Amino acid sequence: MPYRVLVVDDETAIREAIRMTLEYEGYRVDEARSGQDGLEKAQKTPFDAILLDIKMPVLDGIEVLENLKEMKIMTPVVMVSGHGDISTAVECTKRGAFDFLEKPLNREKLLLAVRNAVRTQKLEEQVGELREKSEKVYQLVGESAPMAELKTLIDRAAPTKATVLITGESGTGKELVAREIHRRSSRAAQSFVQVNCAAIPEELIEAELFGHEKGSFTGAVRKQTGKFVAADGGTIFLDEIGDMSLRTQAKVLRVLQEGEVEPVGSATVVKVDVRVIAATNKDLEEEIRSGRFREDLYYG
Repeated sequence: MPYRVLVVDDETAIREAIRMTLEYEGYRVDEARSGQDGLEKAQKTPFDAILLDIKMPVLDGIEVLENLKEMKIMTPVVMVSGHGDISTAVECTKRGAFDFLEKPLNREKLLLAVRNAVRTQKLEEQVGELREKSEKVYQLVGESAPMAELKTLIDRAAPTKATVLITGESGTGKELVAREIHRRSSRAAQSFVQVNCAAIPEELIEAELFGHEKGSFTGAVRKQTGKFVAADGGTIFLDEIGDMSLRTQAKVLRVLQEGEVEPVGSATVVKVDVRVIAATNKDLEEEIRSGRFREDLYYG
């Protein structure tokens, strides 16, 4: 099935020239002679790319771009500008436009921009489908009173920025709860990074969590990004946090308090914005009394 492209331009000759070029390459092209006409068509039809002129009467390209964003229409938009509009076109890319082209249009540049736009659209659709399948795999199922109470707690915790501790015996679904909290949070579109603290050897846990520089320890043959940096903007799930050493706990506390990660072997820190969800099958209050878990981290 051919990719479908919407061309929005008030100049008939330009619309026809773009349509002929794209149709020759196998694209299906729809035309809109005004910004309002383009918005109406974009609402009715799922296009793979939109070519949008900046200078149009009544509703210009910038206003159309903003309206598309407000309508949650995520189709890649390629702005088309006259020579004097380049700075405006650059500003449009900052506002979410995929690319911009300058008039008079170059055939090869036009085809390259459209090709890249439709590929990006398809990749995003595939990612969305994979994410949806993944969410179904990790879905909480059940209508019992305890499950209803659990879902209520998740609904309360998910929208907040609070660090969450999930406790329970092994095999009770702590990971499912963590994923559900992430899925219902404002970070749902960002990464969910899971770390099993009990499965990583003590001598490697810091490098795994915070990253390391090349040559910082035996076996560090290359620089590695840590899990906290990988989760930047999203959520990190520290499973079995009760098995973490006191030294590593201190570094995790620094991330919670300062939003800073210090890779092993580095003299510089990296700022991160990460929500932490932790889980354990241990009684952490007993671990605190025994000196095996930091009290400030527990209440942090």
